[in-house]
Amino acid sequence: MDDLYNSLDEVIKCIKESPEYIKCNELKNKMSSNKEITELVNKTKKLQKEFIKTNDLSIKEELDKTTERLNEIPIYYTYNENLKLVNDKIEYVKDSLNNYFYRLFNEE
Repeated sequence: MDDLYNSLDEVIKCIKESPEYIKCNELKNKMSSNKEITELVNKTKKLQKEFIKTNDLSIKEELDKTTERLNEIPIYYTYNENLKLVNDKIEYVKDSLNNYFYRLFNEE
């Protein structure tokens, strides 16, 4: 079992040491001190919750505008692009493990 954990630790280490992950952390720290970004992110979260509860199209419209404004901020946009790449790596690992176990238990 230790071998399994060691292998998983290696995969996690690989992701955490990737340039995209490192960039995400750097940008996240910078954004946390940016009042405009913080307010827009909080507003977006609030609007998302409201829209899910009400399905009100006017809220959706405001949410879209707020999201658009956030994406116009270069640091936020870059953060999201790097975050997508990190999430893709995680998804790749997950899919690979699922495929491996599927083949292991379903192929004769």
